[in-house]
Amino acid sequence: NKKSREALIKAGALDEFGERGIMLANMERLLSFVKESSSASADQTSLFGTLGMETSDDLKLEPAPEASQTDKLAWEKELLGLYISGHPLDKFRAVLEKREVNIKKAREEMREGMLVVIGGIIEEMRPIITKKNEPMAFMKLSDLSGTIEVVVFPSVMEKHKDLLKQEACVALKGKISYRNNEVSIIAEKFKPLV
Repeated sequence: NKKSREALIKAGALDEFGERGIMLANMERLLSFVKESSSASADQTSLFGTLGMETSDDLKLEPAPEASQTDKLAWEKELLGLYISGHPLDKFRAVLEKREVNIKKAREEMREGMLVVIGGIIEEMRPIITKKNEPMAFMKLSDLSGTIEVVVFPSVMEKHKDLLKQEACVALKGKISYRNNEVSIIAEKFKPLV
């Protein structure tokens, strides 16, 4: 059905047959072609019954914009739960690798209260409302070395609410916190990763 084919295209399972954006734009044409081909196959009466019929080589897709790498990665994450054709942080790899501290080092080597500056992608964002009716959030920040929980208190949340969205690539300044034997960062400041 249409929904299944759309999911297969978005997840990259049909990349061998064409570009994802073009195939999605031509979904109705693809569905019609499959329907016609399957009904023709049902009418086939002999081994050579398909001679003279259109083949998949005759299917011509209309030109359409190709899917961006950002769209492909978002679809993969949504449908498969992981990235297959790349990673959103690939374009920042050189910047992240130059940094002395990454998430793995922060988790393993830094002590309570130490100031840390790291970059990564917001994998999960769990907003909550405090007793004072103010928004704050718990989020998972990942880089190429690991993942860490980040606590964003209301004052920081208010300042950076437009930037703090799932899948956003950010640089973060904060303090290391140990709570229940888990390492996290108490956020103080965010900016877009560039």
